[in-house]
Amino acid sequence: MKRPAWSDGYFAPVVMLAVAGLLLCSIGLFLDPRSTLAGWLTVALFLLGLPLGAITILLVHALTGGRWGEALRAPLRALVATLPLALLLLLPVVTRVDLVFPWAGTDPTMLPETVRQKLAYLNVPFFIIRSIVCALIWLVLGRLILGWTAPDKNRARATTSRPQAIGLIVHGLAVTVFAIDWMLSSEPDFYSTIYAMLEASAEVVGACALALAVLAAGRAIETMPGGEDDTALGEDVANMLFGFMLIWAYLSFMQWLIIWAGDLPEEIHWYILRGQHAWQYLLWLLIALQFVVPFAGFLNRSVKRSHRGLLGLGALVLAGHFAEVLWRIRPALSAPMSWTDLAAVAGAGSAWCAWFLWALSEPNRISLWRWRQVRG
Repeated sequence: MKRPAWSDGYFAPVVMLAVAGLLLCSIGLFLDPRSTLAGWLTVALFLLGLPLGAITILLVHALTGGRWGEALRAPLRALVATLPLALLLLLPVVTRVDLVFPWAGTDPTMLPETVRQKLAYLNVPFFIIRSIVCALIWLVLGRLILGWTAPDKNRARATTSRPQAIGLIVHGLAVTVFAIDWMLSSEPDFYSTIYAMLEASAEVVGACALALAVLAAGRAIETMPGGEDDTALGEDVANMLFGFMLIWAYLSFMQWLIIWAGDLPEEIHWYILRGQHAWQYLLWLLIALQFVVPFAGFLNRSVKRSHRGLLGLGALVLAGHFAEVLWRIRPALSAPMSWTDLAAVAGAGSAWCAWFLWALSEPNRISLWRWRQVRG
């Protein structure tokens, strides 16, 4: 694969920004640990969702095939390679769960009856055990996937899709448990059976958008042949992202429709909280970035055949995905937004980006994940 040399020039500045951001986060832990951990958790969940979404896409492509998946393989593999760091970013929150989740830091007698009934599940030891199990599942899946998708020409390809199908099922279960524990439990009185699917679809959208932007920046995919005679490879990739985006939009709308139609105060409060103050403006922004504007672009064939158009579509959807995660996660955390949120973006985000660029610039660097080492 041609080395994306454009990424090398960004590595040093990103590392410097990460060091500065991590230093500010360390200061924030002393001055305002609750706000610092709230901002850190939001960024960490966004970053973890990118490799998890890449795992989903690679498993789906292993079962379905298609040129779009072959094109996205390199950036998606680099995303999967960031999984260990993304999981490590959760450790600061694990050390002070009581500052983030109300069920861990509040006297049980002060909690509502509906929450007290869930404390057999929502307790710190069981929470940590479930998180470790999910992390181990993803680390094993990540190593397997990087082995299955390795660019070795002499490596024997799998003759059956059964391992990938089983992996996709196990991955879906792990995402479900993780979404309930690390996202839904921040508002333990809220209940949604569709939330885990919504989170999984959002992860896929974010990973595909970033992979499209990276692919378009490194290669002229708008001039490469696609799956059909009259289509370009860029169109195929953009159409897949369009489909993933529509799934996310459908699930988001269905959750809103069902909860609002149910007219239950403890469920409607989830939307009321996110429709007040500055959060309502963020809602309109994410709708514009992740749906309205990209929707118009995806319907325009000339945009999907343009280098700038593909870069713009990927960047817009990725920005909208970050806004969606921020809107969905941050309002529930019992701390106002402050400079520590920006420090978390700079520190955790830049550290993750440095790791991603390091893996992306040379695929052989992720060979430690694989069952077999890459040979000359």
